[in-house]
Amino acid sequence: MRLSLAFITLATLYCSRASAQQSTDNLISPASASGSLTGLKYTNVGATGTYNQVTNLVPGTFPSCDVNPFCITQPKQISGALAPFNEEMTFNFRGPLNLYNIAVYQPASTSASTWTQVSSWVAGQAPNNLVFMNNLGGDKSGVFSICGGNSQSFANGAWTDATTAANAEVASGFLDEDHEINIMTAQTCDDSPCDGFARGTANHGWADSKMLVVTFDMPPSSDASKVPAIWALNAQVVRSAEYGCNCRGEGSPGGCGELDILETLVGADPNQGISEIYSVKGATGSGSTNFFARPTTDKVTYGVVLDVQMDSIAIQRLISWDYTQTSVSREVIDGYLNAPALEVSFATGAKKRGVVGGHRRRHGL
Repeated sequence: MRLSLAFITLATLYCSRASAQQSTDNLISPASASGSLTGLKYTNVGATGTYNQVTNLVPGTFPSCDVNPFCITQPKQISGALAPFNEEMTFNFRGPLNLYNIAVYQPASTSASTWTQVSSWVAGQAPNNLVFMNNLGGDKSGVFSICGGNSQSFANGAWTDATTAANAEVASGFLDEDHEINIMTAQTCDDSPCDGFARGTANHGWADSKMLVVTFDMPPSSDASKVPAIWALNAQVVRSAEYGCNCRGEGSPGGCGELDILETLVGADPNQGISEIYSVKGATGSGSTNFFARPTTDKVTYGVVLDVQMDSIAIQRLISWDYTQTSVSREVIDGYLNAPALEVSFATGAKKRGVVGGHRRRHGL
């Protein structure tokens, strides 16, 4: 039996529409691309330039701590789609925050048709290829010196202190307003060398294209100066010193990559969160009139796609997510990347758009 060209065309169109519908089934509806956002997309992310990669940290001797240079760096050249966000990244969380589920998906290659779940965690259970860490290195794990400060450490189950081994205690999922954690893969820098300088307890992050899916809520703070945030950093930052000698920054020669996914600002509306992005290009973000609603009572799910193929980053609020699914198709990823969203071009020389009356809570406080 021969099928007519018209029939084949209609069938192809139907399948294409069905695939597009399937790829956006989990997106929040109706979408909002201004004011109270449900989606944000950064385009033209990749940069060409250099940042100062840390190669050593020389803390010196107490009480002078006067070694110069203390933070030893060398220029690292980057270029290409998504750079430097194609490098290993870690995802960070600051309370008050309840975390319920986390999953990370990655493709085997840039052109792969499937993204596989490579890391996951459910509150109250042991994680898979995911380690909870913090910046409390010292006697239990990691290292500490008065002049050099704390390295990374393995976080305890309450996420308030360090412990002796990765995920030695089961985490309930509550992060109080006085603490921060970050997640890394289970592979250590001893297992395989990490890029840049690393000290103490140091693990690999997620490189190339990746998608973070996380379900959480952000209960009200007891102190207006202690507000929550979710952000991503170049993994080199935490492996040297997140609040000291590192490659983070804005513009050249700093800027190895930071993405603020949802951050509530001190002094601004406590029920709103913004997004900003920093690299050697400079900085930009959601701006002074656009925001994500802070989920103070009901838990929400967000998908964050960092994609080399499209040189884009998408932040989308989802209706739901099946964390038992071990893979997602490229069509689904494209659906999230192309869904309605506030679109912000990360052009070279971009400058961030501040929020009137608000400022960032200094990380670590």
